[in-house]
Amino acid sequence: MPALRTTFVRRIRRVLACCLLACLLLGACSGPVDTVRQARLPYDESVTVEQALKRYPYFTKIEWRTYDDKNGKHYVEAVCDIDVAANCSEVSGEGLKLARRDVARDFFVARFVVDGLPAKVRPLEAQHVTQCVSGAKLVMADPKYLRAIYNREPVRFFCLEGLNCPGLSSPK
Repeated sequence: MPALRTTFVRRIRRVLACCLLACLLLGACSGPVDTVRQARLPYDESVTVEQALKRYPYFTKIEWRTYDDKNGKHYVEAVCDIDVAANCSEVSGEGLKLARRDVARDFFVARFVVDGLPAKVRPLEAQHVTQCVSGAKLVMADPKYLRAIYNREPVRFFCLEGLNCPGLSSPK
């Protein structure tokens, strides 16, 4: 009977050890979005990607998206809504009024790729997108955007005295 009890205890210990190991592995293998959020890029390794985007003064909201390509690579996008009034503080009141009338949405997109095990994050692209009320879309990609955002530098997005979507929403 004692031998049976000892065998049973050993099996229970093995099962518990396996469960604990599985939990640790699952915790270490977070999804691509969490991997990017927690990544530290060479621009400033003291902050995570998520912290850098959240502390940028001209972003009002951040939405995270993920998708895979046909080769199984994981891509993550951070879509950050821009506070046009704060970003374009030097624009005249009339120009800002025109921009607000003609612009449906103004946002910044940062794309990242997650590679390998352990997962490594690389920035791919950074772009500013303005969606006009008319349906037109203006896109400006610049590799310096992400570095500027990390450094909390003002980035002059499209602050063109309301000419972002010039008269595109006006009836003809």
